[in-house]
Amino acid sequence: MTEGDEVAVLGVRVRLGAGATVDDVRALKTWLEREEPLEELLSARHLRIEEQSGTDGTRGRLGPDLELVLKLLGDVVTVAALTEYTARAVKTWTNNRRRLQGGDPDPQIRPLDPDGE
Repeated sequence: MTEGDEVAVLGVRVRLGAGATVDDVRALKTWLEREEPLEELLSARHLRIEEQSGTDGTRGRLGPDLELVLKLLGDVVTVAALTEYTARAVKTWTNNRRRLQGGDPDPQIRPLDPDGE
């Protein structure tokens, strides 16, 4: 690989919809960091979780969606497996949040687009 070559970023995007707050994103990030096997991937430095504002430019919204991006830093797990782990953890977090606070942040989980992240 030469200087300037871009490496495709593999991972999963968890987007919280219009009903979510910054606190929801931080709470979900904390939840994911403590969920096995995500916790194991993080502690082995094979995964990074980043908070971001959605950047897809969807019109008709008051503001960008809030999201977490889980980036794989090695070939230790497939994107499909990471998506499954993440979906289970997000479902549990969403059920707990709904039970304790009401409302629904309407999470969407999908693999990162390797070309546009």
